[in-house]
Amino acid sequence: MTEENQRKIGLMAGIALSAGLLPGVTLGGDGLPDRLLTAALTALLFMILTTLVDTTPVFTRPKVPVVLLILGAAGWLQDTLIWLLAAWLFALAGGDLHVNGLATAALAGLVTRAVLWAALWALPRKGAEAEAEWVAG
Repeated sequence: MTEENQRKIGLMAGIALSAGLLPGVTLGGDGLPDRLLTAALTALLFMILTTLVDTTPVFTRPKVPVVLLILGAAGWLQDTLIWLLAAWLFALAGGDLHVNGLATAALAGLVTRAVLWAALWALPRKGAEAEAEWVAG
């Protein structure tokens, strides 16, 4: 599995988990198809914005704890702002994504970033040995 696919899976899972766990985040309308469509559009918006403003390094498994903390904080801030922007854009377009305030967006950003990093670390990667040799060399 490529890193891009790992990110997509982690992002979709993070968005779904945020909407399922946090009472201040609601996706979609009445039925399951509406919620799935809103989740997919939200994930697409996340993917576009994270491509434009990328806070992850070229090497995805840094060894230094300080680097992990800095990258984690930057990613968390990025995801928090994207949740607020997505809710605002959906409101302008008449969509059904609602985020109740900055604190809820911060929690949703934390959940999304944690699930994304877990997916990057846990899911099998195609050619991981080659990358390890490149980083070590």
